Order: sequence, then C-alpha cells, then structure tokens
Amino acid sequence: QEIFTMFYNVENLFDTIDSPINNDNEFLPHGKKQWNTKRYNQKIDQLTKVFSSINNGNKLNLIGLSEIENEFVIKDLLQTKFFKNYKYQIIHKESPDQRGIDCALLIDENFELLTQDFIHIQIPGATKATRDIVYARIKIENEILNVFVNHWPSRWGGQKETNYKRVFTAKKLKSYIDNNIDASENIIIMGDLNDYHSNESISQILIENNERQLINLMATKKMKNKGSYNYQGNWNFIDHMIVSKRLFKKRNPIKIIDYDVFREDWLLYTNKKGEKYPKRTYGGKNWYGGFSDHLPIFCVLKLN
Repeated sequence: QEIFTMFYNVENLFDTIDSPINNDNEFLPHGKKQWNTKRYNQKIDQLTKVFSSINNGNKLNLIGLSEIENEFVIKDLLQTKFFKNYKYQIIHKESPDQRGIDCALLIDENFELLTQDFIHIQIPGATKATRDIVYARIKIENEILNVFVNHWPSRWGGQKETNYKRVFTAKKLKSYIDNNIDASENIIIMGDLNDYHSNESISQILIENNERQLINLMATKKMKNKGSYNYQGNWNFIDHMIVSKRLFKKRNPIKIIDYDVFREDWLLYTNKKGEKYPKRTYGGKNWYGGFSDHLPIFCVLKLN
C-alpha cells in the first residue's frame, strides 16, 4: 500500500463572503482585488488540475494545505469532479491570523485518526498573530504517523529582523514533539516554513540539535537546483518535508520510496528576463488567473 502525502501553499484561497472577525477585505467583490465568484471558481478549478495531476490521477492520501480561509473553501474543493469519489477527514480550526488564512490537513477516510491538536504560536513582542500548527496522530494499519502542517511567520520586514519569529516557532514545535510523541513513532513535518534549509530555525533547531533524528527531504542531493518558490529569479525551498530518518530504513514497516517537487510547464510562466516563476493568482492588484505562487511538494510512503 502506497501513501501519497503532499503539501501545497495554495496562495490565498478565500471565499467571497465578508468575514466578521478577519481582515479579508481585499478578497471581496468590491475589494481592491475585485475577488468574485467567477475568479473564485476558476481558482478552485486551477487547484483541482494540480491535485488531479500530481499523482497521475490517483487518490491523494494525506494533503497538507496552507493559506486557506476556512473549512468552506476546503469543502468546495472536495466537491470537484476529481475529489467527488474520495472522502477525507478535515483537520482544521480557525487560527488567530489577522487575515484569516489557516493550515489544514485532509486525511484519507480509510486511516484512523487517533488524536488531533492545534499548536498555538504566541510570539513574544509580535504585534501580529500567526497561524496555528495543525497536528494529527494517524494509524495506518499497525503503523503510527505523526503529521504536522505548518505555515511559519513571513520574512516581511527582513529575514534577519524576523528570524526570531521562526526560531521561536521551531522551538515550540520541537518542544511539543519532545513532550507528546514517543521516540519510536514516525514523524512528518510539512509546510511553508518561510526559511531555507540552511537557516537557523530548520538546520539548527529541527535537524542538528534534535535527538529525534530527522531529515529534511528538500535538503537532499536529489533536490539540488530545484525549488518550490522563486524569489528574485532564484529557485529554492521554503516549503519543506522533514521526516524521521527511520522512514528510510529498509526494515522499518513503513518507508519513503519517492519524494519531489511537482513542477510542470503549465504551472509556470516566463517573464521578460526569461526567468520561470510559478504561475500565480495575483501579482499585487493584477489578476493572472494562475494556480499559486508556490509549487506543491510530495513524498510517497509504502507499507512493507
């Protein structure tokens, strides 16, 4: 049995309804982006094209999402033709992010959900709230998977100036794992961490000084010169999958047999300089009708 696991920052998947608690004004019909039903439906169709292609039209077992406004947009996505024959358990909670964008995890209904939780991140001195980390403990046959879906604080204001926010978030996640997860259990940490694999939050806190023996799939030789995000013409990964090293051991009952970034020509556009970027939905106020400013990443696990 193969378990297809993916993460996708879907870039501002908002509905068109005004939220009384979140600042979603720019994504309303009369907002500066003129977000309306037609554009919303096209966005759903575009994302569905990605989901239906990433695993050659086959079922996706674990789907981590970021930048979704609420559970309603997830349900609209699951009503599309590709998803209509599949059923998922939706793990989602409205987080305190001021814009109202959250993380979520969709779990194959055939898997047993043992525990779910939402790790609140209260960064000292920060004026803006960030997203909760979504956690699920899942049983697949006799194997346990602990899955975390993340969207860490952005670099808005400068990488160095905001580094402490992502370091704090990484420490919070590490502490949660140390205090709640048995060392013999498998872990998958996925999400938009807004840092590269060499940055302090990932390389030092989650990888180097962690007794859990984790490996960042996006930092392996296989992923060299690839990326899920293009910043000023340079491809790199701010979307990551960090997993237990035991998932690569032959004798482990469950192991990783493949992983990559999903990159197709139809997901990209070429600018005047000849540089390729993800074909996004918006650039400022300009509507491009694309998919997302990120590319999705995935890994495939197999039960022995």
